[in-house]
Amino acid sequence: MKDKFFFYTETAFIHQGDVAYMMELIKRTAEAGAHGIKFQVIGEYDDFISRANPNYEAFKIAMISKGDWERIFKYSKESGLDIVYMPTDKKAAEFARDEWKKYISYIDIHPVNFNYTPILSIIKESHCDLILGMGGRTKDEVDEKIKYFGDKIKVLMFGHQGFPTELYQSAIGKIPLLKEVYPQMQIGYADHSKFDNPWSRNLHSVAYMLGARFFEKHIAVTEGENRLDYITSSSKESIENILKDINNLIESGAEFPDLKSLNKSEIKYTSRQLKAVSAKDMKTGDMISANDVKYKMIESEVGFPYGNELIGKKLTSDLAYDLPFVEGIIS
Repeated sequence: MKDKFFFYTETAFIHQGDVAYMMELIKRTAEAGAHGIKFQVIGEYDDFISRANPNYEAFKIAMISKGDWERIFKYSKESGLDIVYMPTDKKAAEFARDEWKKYISYIDIHPVNFNYTPILSIIKESHCDLILGMGGRTKDEVDEKIKYFGDKIKVLMFGHQGFPTELYQSAIGKIPLLKEVYPQMQIGYADHSKFDNPWSRNLHSVAYMLGARFFEKHIAVTEGENRLDYITSSSKESIENILKDINNLIESGAEFPDLKSLNKSEIKYTSRQLKAVSAKDMKTGDMISANDVKYKMIESEVGFPYGNELIGKKLTSDLAYDLPFVEGIIS
């Protein structure tokens, strides 16, 4: 149901530079039924992480060569996955703009680069649609980026609250507000809850019902295995369950709510309102008077609730005592 929503996995740096592990993440993403996969790409390591960063040495293992990235992209496309590309530095942004543009469906703007014009200007020159990660950003900051990129921004991705995110930090109630303020955008939800939090599966369904249509979830080969970025990464099986829940919502007719219409369940509930029933046995041709009508609960979607004018109309069929007046027997 890619036309209804778009779900992609996030590989981040859990691969630790292991191309075989990355290929397995791609395979499991496709098997889970996701629509896309996201890669954070470092073009030149020393342009991204300072030697003063305490993780400078640790994150070096996450470097992947340009040739291996091309193998990864080709395998992703062969697996039927759209690529969400997050450049971390200028060189990676240039790759997306130039020789790798044929692989990429979306460029995701890294939060650390939100205000870094040297990278943003390269991204702006690319052909790709953009996903703007807006966790930790104010409306004014988001509006400034929309003004800068124009209609290239297709998705506002909400959900960078913490690593891992506790339920009270999720601020998931902002989704309908974003939908109202930015009706021209798709609203996304990036979940960063801990891999073993029991409520994290349900958050995606809640986000869908609130109006989110893009979803991002970190993936791991083995859930809970101690690797880079593992704390928010879910297994293929967990992601399958998330997708199953969203698809079940769609098949059940769940849509983003508004105040002008009712869903099927709400319509059924209104069947409990009082409806007009006959106060006596009546015959075909009888004219309906005020004394012929009482209002009672019949728990049916058919019939006439209070306020519908029946008086003075004629019966086209017999009607027994206490049965409802319905459309087919009123002239």
